[in-house]
Amino acid sequence: LLSEVPDYPLTKKQPLHQRSVRFMPYPHKTLGSGTSLQCQWETRPIVSRNTSKESYLDFTQQNAYAEGICIPPTLNDTLHIFSSEEAIECLSPKAQNRDIKLMLSGDSYMKQLYIGLVDILLSKHINNGKEIFGATQRNEVTTIAQHEMEKRRSEEKNSTFPFVQYGPQCYGVAPLSTTCSEIIKELGTDNSTDYVFIISSGVHIYRRSQNQVNATIQEINNFLDVTNRTIFVSPPYYYPDIQFTAELVRDQAEVYRGLLPNVAPENSDHPFLDVYELTRSCMWKNCSYDKAHRSRFVNRWKAQLLLNTLCEVQ
Repeated sequence: LLSEVPDYPLTKKQPLHQRSVRFMPYPHKTLGSGTSLQCQWETRPIVSRNTSKESYLDFTQQNAYAEGICIPPTLNDTLHIFSSEEAIECLSPKAQNRDIKLMLSGDSYMKQLYIGLVDILLSKHINNGKEIFGATQRNEVTTIAQHEMEKRRSEEKNSTFPFVQYGPQCYGVAPLSTTCSEIIKELGTDNSTDYVFIISSGVHIYRRSQNQVNATIQEINNFLDVTNRTIFVSPPYYYPDIQFTAELVRDQAEVYRGLLPNVAPENSDHPFLDVYELTRSCMWKNCSYDKAHRSRFVNRWKAQLLLNTLCEVQ
């Protein structure tokens, strides 16, 4: 039986179709950063309170509670778990009466964030929810996600369904301030469109700069300083493992901390989606299957935080 979590602050009491969801343009909302976002993963049972269909949680919300959520105490009264209907309304050009286009790009972690967001918008777990092992499968699932999003948009009339795309790709093989900035400048010249660029890269820059922490931080900051309307996504926490040495884990943590003074909330010009603490605290066996990339439910939770950055439920 689908039902509502009783007395839970993240679940609004109004029926789904009566809620108003508003897109928050640049510089969007800030959820905080650093230690203020420390959280503990947990699951929460869905307890039946009544039989009113209007109070049911949808597929996306049910799965969030069942698979795992990680809510910082600082956001306990304000973070909202979005239904698919609410996410669509927030990003819909027709519903918001503005030409909203989300463009995600970056490294493999960004592909998986894109897949998590698509799962929410389509109200299903694409590719039968199979976990992703390796670059080849990640690219295949990303292609499936893009195809299903384009198909859904073509079926919807009057720009009802959101425009959310992965690529053009830029992830640090060349300097961000050239590859990513050029893409943003080319696409962002149309002032009538609310472009939201969601970008991240860290470890690739670090390796290209010969494992230099300061050079990695400087390149990302240079990129942020020459672009706007860009949400930068933090690096994840890296598990110490054969492929990630203790030195790399330490250095990536320093890169992360080195970015904080130049991103929101410290610098509101540079919106920031901080996923470091939630990836650090996810220690369940199913949090990661390769000690590097996170499981699909973790990426759906990252996507919920992205929606809380872009959207406001009234």
